[in-house]
Amino acid sequence: MIAIIAISFFVMIFIGFPIAMAMSCVTMLAILLDPTVDAIVFAQKAYSGSDSFALLAVPFFMLCGQLMSEVGIVDVLVDFANTVIGWVRGGLAHAVIVAGALMAAITGSANASAAAIGSISTGALQKEGYSGGMAVSIVAASGGLGPIIPPSIAMVIYCNMTGMSVGKMFVAGYIPGIILAVAYCVISSIYAKKHDLPKHKFKGGKALGKSVLVSIPALVLPVIIIGSILAGICTATEAGVIGAVYGIIYGIITRKLTFKGFWKCMKESVLGAAGPMAIIIMSNGLGYMLTRNGLTTVLSNFFANNATNYVVFYLMIIVVLLIAGMFIDGTASMLILVPILMPIAKAFGLDMMQFSMIFILATLTGGLTPPVGALLFIVSGTANVPLKDCVKPVIPFVLSMCLLCVLIIFVPEIVTVLPNLF
Repeated sequence: MIAIIAISFFVMIFIGFPIAMAMSCVTMLAILLDPTVDAIVFAQKAYSGSDSFALLAVPFFMLCGQLMSEVGIVDVLVDFANTVIGWVRGGLAHAVIVAGALMAAITGSANASAAAIGSISTGALQKEGYSGGMAVSIVAASGGLGPIIPPSIAMVIYCNMTGMSVGKMFVAGYIPGIILAVAYCVISSIYAKKHDLPKHKFKGGKALGKSVLVSIPALVLPVIIIGSILAGICTATEAGVIGAVYGIIYGIITRKLTFKGFWKCMKESVLGAAGPMAIIIMSNGLGYMLTRNGLTTVLSNFFANNATNYVVFYLMIIVVLLIAGMFIDGTASMLILVPILMPIAKAFGLDMMQFSMIFILATLTGGLTPPVGALLFIVSGTANVPLKDCVKPVIPFVLSMCLLCVLIIFVPEIVTVLPNLF
């Protein structure tokens, strides 16, 4: 049965089925082939998969990101980053990466961050001398910081599945996110020196002070969101509402938010949240049928027989997730594999925060790897750059994420030191 489910699912994905539809069709097929399972299970699992207050954070953080883009905060962040670091060689790429990190601290969505930054940055990077493929790779990698640096929609979904603390998971993402951002800047610097890209003058202390002043409303939002969660003032969902209301108030005060613009943000956030929510709803039934047919036992025996220690176990999981990410959306991979792999990780006696961050990082790497590579598709589409031109330039960014996963295996304090303070 497991083989039938797996083959049917990948065939549907290959011929172009939306992931949520493929999940639902495969689940119904498995139910029909198993006479001991009542068809009502499909509806029950679909309902229970979406009946969660925590998941309301997804559309609210989406709305927050859309509002930030609509009222011009993305431009403010890019200008701020460019003023701070744009004067070094390859500084524009550094500015885009820093802006991506700051945008990540607001939206929590890789796709939203990549789309917002890409719309204003890819053309400028190409004019600066970066190839189209490299420009797309820089923006896509910067957008990929969204689910790592809190708040993170991926972390909200993960914690909703596992029962882990959203606040502690958020805090655990800061150090890995900063390490990745620094690694991306190093990659960009090497590229800039190799191709002798121009070096700009520092704009001066006055320009820097003005940029900081203008950026304060944008920079204070992540402090409000994360601070309110860690202080126990509100949940992640309520923090998402606070972020959305903050964006509305900012737009009204600056007169940059019209009713038409607000309606556009509402529509885009609903459409943006619909995809992940559909996958969440349908994955619950699929996960149930896989578990019922013994996939957890099969994998447990496999890891028990082949993983001689925890390092080998982690490396095997990273490889599995990287391969899955090449063909399946990151959210889908997470929803299918977490219920299966987490019990195995607990049986190995692994630290759950360490396991969770490695899992999330390895899963999100799929956003940069063809043939699925959602982030590459989004940015290359907005920049009119062929996807094949991005395959080679994106490799260093993918490798940096893989190396970070390996580093966390040997230095778990990277993800555990901050959560242990709260």
